[in-house]
Amino acid sequence: MKGGEEKKYDVLCVGLALGNIVVHPFPEKFEGGDTMQVEEITVMCGGDAFNQATVLSALGHKTALISKVADDVTGNMVLDQMKARGVDTSLVALDKEIGTSSCIVMVYPGGQRRFCTFKGCLRNFGGKDINFEAAKQAKIVSIGGLYSMPSFDREASIELFRKAREGKTATVLDTKYDAFHIGLAGIKNLLEYTDYFFPSYEEASYLSGLEKPEDIVHFFVDRGALHVGVKLGGRGCYLLTQGFEGLIPSFKSPVLDTTGAGDNFMAGLIHGLLNDWKLTDSVLYANAAGARAVSRLGATDEGEYIETINHILMQTPEGEKLVKEAVKQQ
Repeated sequence: MKGGEEKKYDVLCVGLALGNIVVHPFPEKFEGGDTMQVEEITVMCGGDAFNQATVLSALGHKTALISKVADDVTGNMVLDQMKARGVDTSLVALDKEIGTSSCIVMVYPGGQRRFCTFKGCLRNFGGKDINFEAAKQAKIVSIGGLYSMPSFDREASIELFRKAREGKTATVLDTKYDAFHIGLAGIKNLLEYTDYFFPSYEEASYLSGLEKPEDIVHFFVDRGALHVGVKLGGRGCYLLTQGFEGLIPSFKSPVLDTTGAGDNFMAGLIHGLLNDWKLTDSVLYANAAGARAVSRLGATDEGEYIETINHILMQTPEGEKLVKEAVKQQ
């Protein structure tokens, strides 16, 4: 993707952007009357598209966000953080009636988390909020958070990827928990426009009705996706692509908070695609990006990304080789 037609954006990240209140560690049982003490409560931004855009910008790519916020404290925080991290926000729609979406993230000891979400204006984020022609101005269009935006799922998402195909733009798709019970119909007609589909195991198993990763990846390839990977958390990613099928293991990392690990994975994957790496190497890098994410509180941060991801990659001979090749490309 380094050569060819010059485009305005490297990546167009489309989907969830919201405010987060992260509580850590959240106890398994609420004891001690009506009050409990925790180590920290942090206000930050998140959402799949926000997280992907933040990490990709930190990795040196020209990135823009398509999402929806309101003109309120939370919405302004989302936009300010995006701009501060070098992300183009000119395509973000403003809602004048419903507040910005937000979420309380309860991080339990051991890093697992639960969410309490106010869908806000993302509930009606749809085709009327999107400049579909912008899809042709990017090398990659990535949807983050399908199944959590009922006005965007199905028709608007298909139109976006269809426009991307017209512009010879690669398409990347990730999903969320199916909060609105749409089922496989939500992606059935989208997969034929999808180049890279990388759901989590839980989401992929739910949509396919299958349990084994090796069966799941073939299920989605048979329905139109070109390359499919199933994110398996600490185990890594099971990948099916031309010339390769199998597990690409993850890296060892201390687990503080698993929030946003999948989004960091997707950003790492896209980084590899933009650098014209083999897909297996892109997934290897994505695994390292996910391992970095779980060692920190929150989905993104203002720390160094390239150096810390490279440090994780050096755990294995394959990762060390990739780091050396990446240095040569710079």
